[in-house]
Amino acid sequence: MDLINNRTKEIAHMALNGLYERSKAISANTANALTPGYQRKEVSFENSLREIIKREDEKEEIKVQNSMQYQKTGTFYQTPEQIAFLNSQINEGYIVDVQNDPKESDGLDGNNVNLEVEMMDEAKTGMQYQVIANLLSKSYNMLNTVITGQNQ
Repeated sequence: MDLINNRTKEIAHMALNGLYERSKAISANTANALTPGYQRKEVSFENSLREIIKREDEKEEIKVQNSMQYQKTGTFYQTPEQIAFLNSQINEGYIVDVQNDPKESDGLDGNNVNLEVEMMDEAKTGMQYQVIANLLSKSYNMLNTVITGQNQ
Protein backbone atom coordinates (compact mmCIF):
# COMPACT_ATOMS: atom_id res chain seq x y z
CA MET A 1 0.00 0.00 0.00
CA ASP A 2 1.20 3.44 -0.92
CA LEU A 3 2.04 5.82 1.94
CA ILE A 4 -0.43 8.26 0.45
CA ASN A 5 -2.62 7.69 -2.60
CA ASN A 6 -2.56 9.64 -5.89
CA ARG A 7 -5.54 11.78 -4.91
CA THR A 8 -3.79 12.78 -1.72
CA LYS A 9 -0.57 13.50 -3.64
CA GLU A 10 -2.40 15.84 -5.99
CA ILE A 11 -4.07 17.64 -3.08
CA ALA A 12 -0.70 17.85 -1.29
CA HIS A 13 0.85 19.46 -4.38
CA MET A 14 -1.97 22.01 -4.44
CA ALA A 15 -1.38 22.70 -0.73
CA LEU A 16 2.34 23.20 -1.38
CA ASN A 17 1.47 25.68 -4.12
CA GLY A 18 -0.83 27.59 -1.74
CA LEU A 19 1.80 27.60 1.01
CA TYR A 20 4.41 28.84 -1.44
CA GLU A 21 2.14 31.72 -2.46
CA ARG A 22 1.52 32.51 1.22
CA SER A 23 5.25 32.55 1.88
CA LYS A 24 5.76 34.99 -1.02
CA ALA A 25 3.04 37.25 0.38
CA ILE A 26 4.59 37.15 3.86
CA SER A 27 7.98 38.06 2.32
CA ALA A 28 6.38 41.00 0.52
CA ASN A 29 4.68 42.08 3.74
CA THR A 30 7.96 41.91 5.65
CA ALA A 31 9.88 43.77 2.95
CA ASN A 32 7.26 46.55 2.96
CA ALA A 33 6.84 46.82 6.73
CA LEU A 34 8.07 50.42 6.64
CA THR A 35 6.46 51.45 3.35
CA PRO A 36 3.84 54.13 4.01
CA GLY A 37 0.35 53.11 2.86
CA TYR A 38 1.30 49.48 2.17
CA GLN A 39 -1.57 47.06 2.78
CA ARG A 40 -0.64 43.64 4.10
CA LYS A 41 -1.34 40.70 1.74
CA GLU A 42 -3.23 37.60 2.89
CA VAL A 43 -3.39 34.26 1.08
CA SER A 44 -6.17 31.74 1.47
CA PHE A 45 -6.59 28.39 -0.23
CA GLU A 46 -7.69 26.02 2.55
CA ASN A 47 -11.42 26.36 1.84
CA SER A 48 -10.77 25.56 -1.79
CA LEU A 49 -8.90 22.40 -0.76
CA ARG A 50 -11.72 21.41 1.61
CA GLU A 51 -14.19 21.69 -1.26
CA ILE A 52 -11.96 19.56 -3.49
CA ILE A 53 -11.68 16.88 -0.80
CA LYS A 54 -15.45 16.93 -0.31
CA ARG A 55 -16.01 16.62 -4.06
CA GLU A 56 -13.52 13.75 -4.33
CA ASP A 57 -15.26 11.97 -1.43
CA GLU A 58 -18.55 12.34 -3.30
CA LYS A 59 -16.93 10.77 -6.38
CA GLU A 60 -15.81 7.80 -4.29
CA GLU A 61 -19.31 7.38 -2.89
CA ILE A 62 -20.79 7.31 -6.41
CA LYS A 63 -18.22 4.68 -7.41
CA VAL A 64 -19.13 2.54 -4.39
CA GLN A 65 -22.86 2.84 -5.14
CA ASN A 66 -22.25 1.93 -8.78
CA SER A 67 -20.18 -1.08 -7.74
CA MET A 68 -22.89 -2.27 -5.35
CA GLN A 69 -25.54 -1.84 -8.03
CA TYR A 70 -23.40 -3.78 -10.51
CA GLN A 71 -22.93 -6.63 -8.02
CA LYS A 72 -26.70 -6.89 -7.50
CA THR A 73 -27.94 -6.49 -11.06
CA GLY A 74 -24.95 -7.08 -13.33
CA THR A 75 -25.43 -3.62 -14.83
CA PHE A 76 -25.25 -0.08 -13.64
CA TYR A 77 -26.60 3.18 -14.85
CA GLN A 78 -24.89 6.52 -14.61
CA THR A 79 -26.53 9.76 -15.58
CA PRO A 80 -24.63 12.06 -17.93
CA GLU A 81 -24.21 14.43 -14.98
CA GLN A 82 -22.60 11.65 -12.89
CA ILE A 83 -20.27 10.72 -15.74
CA ALA A 84 -19.21 14.36 -16.18
CA PHE A 85 -18.77 14.72 -12.41
CA LEU A 86 -16.66 11.55 -12.19
CA ASN A 87 -14.49 12.71 -15.10
CA SER A 88 -13.90 16.21 -13.72
CA GLN A 89 -10.34 17.17 -12.90
CA ILE A 90 -9.30 17.10 -9.26
CA ASN A 91 -7.88 20.64 -9.40
CA GLU A 92 -11.04 22.09 -10.94
CA GLY A 93 -12.06 25.06 -8.82
CA TYR A 94 -8.75 25.29 -6.95
CA ILE A 95 -8.06 28.91 -6.11
CA VAL A 96 -5.17 30.55 -4.30
CA ASP A 97 -6.71 33.84 -3.27
CA VAL A 98 -4.34 36.76 -2.57
CA GLN A 99 -6.04 39.82 -1.12
CA ASN A 100 -5.20 42.95 0.80
CA ASP A 101 -5.85 42.69 4.52
CA PRO A 102 -8.67 45.14 5.32
CA LYS A 103 -7.42 45.62 8.89
CA GLU A 104 -6.83 49.24 9.84
CA SER A 105 -3.31 50.52 10.36
CA ASP A 106 -2.06 50.93 13.91
CA GLY A 107 0.14 53.86 12.91
CA LEU A 108 -0.33 57.11 11.09
CA ASP A 109 1.41 55.98 7.90
CA GLY A 110 -1.43 53.67 6.75
CA ASN A 111 0.75 50.55 6.83
CA ASN A 112 -0.96 47.60 8.55
CA VAL A 113 2.01 45.16 8.68
CA ASN A 114 2.94 43.76 12.11
CA LEU A 115 6.41 42.19 11.86
CA GLU A 116 5.85 39.89 14.83
CA VAL A 117 2.72 38.44 13.24
CA GLU A 118 4.51 38.06 9.90
CA MET A 119 7.41 36.18 11.51
CA MET A 120 5.02 33.81 13.30
CA ASP A 121 3.03 33.26 10.10
CA GLU A 122 6.24 32.54 8.16
CA ALA A 123 7.36 29.99 10.76
CA LYS A 124 3.96 28.27 10.66
CA THR A 125 3.85 28.29 6.86
CA GLY A 126 7.40 26.92 6.65
CA MET A 127 6.59 24.09 9.05
CA GLN A 128 3.43 23.17 7.14
CA TYR A 129 5.34 23.19 3.86
CA GLN A 130 8.12 21.02 5.31
CA VAL A 131 5.69 18.41 6.69
CA ILE A 132 3.84 18.06 3.39
CA ALA A 133 7.07 18.01 1.37
CA ASN A 134 8.52 15.30 3.65
CA LEU A 135 5.42 13.12 3.27
CA LEU A 136 5.53 13.47 -0.51
CA SER A 137 9.25 12.71 -0.54
CA LYS A 138 8.74 9.52 1.49
CA SER A 139 5.93 8.48 -0.82
CA TYR A 140 8.05 8.99 -3.93
CA ASN A 141 11.00 7.20 -2.33
CA MET A 142 8.75 4.22 -1.60
CA LEU A 143 7.57 4.23 -5.21
CA ASN A 144 11.18 4.39 -6.40
CA THR A 145 12.05 1.42 -4.18
CA VAL A 146 9.19 -0.60 -5.62
CA ILE A 147 10.15 0.24 -9.21
CA THR A 148 13.89 -0.28 -8.88
CA GLY A 149 13.81 -2.99 -6.22
CA GLN A 150 16.50 -1.16 -4.32
CA ASN A 151 16.34 0.40 -0.90
CA GLN A 152 18.12 3.75 -0.89
